[in-house]
Amino acid sequence: MQVEFGERVQLVQADFSDTESVVAMAEQIVTQFGVPTQFVHLPALRPSPERFSKFRLDRFAEDMSVQVESAIILLKRFLPQMAKQPDARIVFMLSSYTHGMPPKFTSMYTVVKYAQLGLMRSLAAEYAGTELRVNAVSPSMIETQFLQDMAPLAVEMSAASNPLGRNATPADVVGAIEFLLSPDSNYMTGIDIPITAGSHC
Repeated sequence: MQVEFGERVQLVQADFSDTESVVAMAEQIVTQFGVPTQFVHLPALRPSPERFSKFRLDRFAEDMSVQVESAIILLKRFLPQMAKQPDARIVFMLSSYTHGMPPKFTSMYTVVKYAQLGLMRSLAAEYAGTELRVNAVSPSMIETQFLQDMAPLAVEMSAASNPLGRNATPADVVGAIEFLLSPDSNYMTGIDIPITAGSHC
């Protein structure tokens, strides 16, 4: 996790699959820097497509820890103070899998992303009476190191089926996140923006 203060970026490390490590990181952030006013949550295990018959509960539990439980731990520590700050923002990185029919063999990853979606919307509803805004972005496949465990053919087919003929890049997603962190999103909360070049709405 990177904590940014003006032009300074401080690196704070934690094992997001370990509860005690995440709790320690939350306390370190608050002690050293104070409660953040902006929070972007995007950790995840690399997708590992498997048939449902081979659903691995151990991997599923680890990904739930990384993607959902870590957010709950951090936000339980931050939210009471964040909600009192003007322009406080939370943005979750979800997936186009939460829009329409997901690809085959993605049950583990898809269930975790829907859990994140539920958390995001629950927080948006609970804090709607404050200045805090809670939203998400849901990109289609992004060309990053997280695709290393994906079959090259699956990556190529994803690009070919996209209306723009390519997969997303990190730069395609950053602008939407910046918008949701900005005052321009004041009248938006509980929204999940698909960044998919029109392949999902």
